[in-house]
Amino acid sequence: GFASHRTPHNPKRLSNPSSFTMFLCCCCGSGTETVKKPYVTRADVDKDAVYDRTNLPLGALLTGAEKLHGSSLTGSGIRVAVIDSGVDHEHPSFDGMVKKQEWYRSGSSLTEDDHGTHVAGTIHFMAPDAELYDYRVFGANGRVGVTEAIRLAILQAVKDECHVINMSLGGPVPSPGIEKAIKVATEAGVLCICAAGNSGDGDGLTNEDSYPANFDDCVSVAAVSKKDGLPVANFSNSNPKVDYSGIGVDVVSLKPYGGFQKMSGTSMACPHVCGFVAAIMSSSSEGDNKTPDAVRKRLTEEFSVDIGLPGKDNSTGLGFVTYLNKEELSGYFAKMGISMVGPTANVY
Repeated sequence: GFASHRTPHNPKRLSNPSSFTMFLCCCCGSGTETVKKPYVTRADVDKDAVYDRTNLPLGALLTGAEKLHGSSLTGSGIRVAVIDSGVDHEHPSFDGMVKKQEWYRSGSSLTEDDHGTHVAGTIHFMAPDAELYDYRVFGANGRVGVTEAIRLAILQAVKDECHVINMSLGGPVPSPGIEKAIKVATEAGVLCICAAGNSGDGDGLTNEDSYPANFDDCVSVAAVSKKDGLPVANFSNSNPKVDYSGIGVDVVSLKPYGGFQKMSGTSMACPHVCGFVAAIMSSSSEGDNKTPDAVRKRLTEEFSVDIGLPGKDNSTGLGFVTYLNKEELSGYFAKMGISMVGPTANVY
């Protein structure tokens, strides 16, 4: 069934037969919040364009979604928590896979808070049979602040037995409460995957920090472009905590109330990796293969293509996460005749 909780204290059952939660970072104006709204760039797509599991966006293709699905790795049996600005669970392209909604904050429309729907859409493109749990932590109003909403959402995702959590959000100041909740999740076997942040200056030798991505228990994901060689996006944070990289420039995904749009940011790279993880988790019913340590090991040893500087580097981490090998990646670039627009402006 579909369960909806508009606030953590006042659950409301919806008539729609599924259940959803939404999440997005934003400033609430109190001056005490440690996480800020992720500012991403947006662009329209052809109004007649339709994307689904048979016509995937290029970012999902480069991450190996088509090959994953051909191998029956679709996220079946996996629950993914999306802690963001809320998800339009009625968008037809979700195919009814948004199963729970818990809103800790609200008060602004999803037309304005479109970030969460876009993020969840990418996860769905990568793992179309995974169940999406939508926890909304951003919005104009709420009984708790943004930082507390994120903490509560992480703990609720653990209670809801989610396997992996996507957090396309962050801020420069660490929150002890969020860090403790992430430790609880990790100890419970739930992997937290986070956007590295969009305060980069294009120089891999300088460090830009963002939390929760920089916490040891989190997987930090940087953004790269859809160009041959997968160059790092100039806005993507660089620091020693970056673990992996994913497509984060001109990413096509879902737009609230129907249609599609492009966004750029590490917020877009993060769900490519999260959706990938959900897909490979569905390969086995054995619990040991779904633990954070086991997933990290597989990402590093089996599914990372080294890009940028040889070996681990501060801009792209251990490499670009994909189910494709280097030859298959090159084949996609040759087939598509990739010629992308140059670096985009810095965003956060």
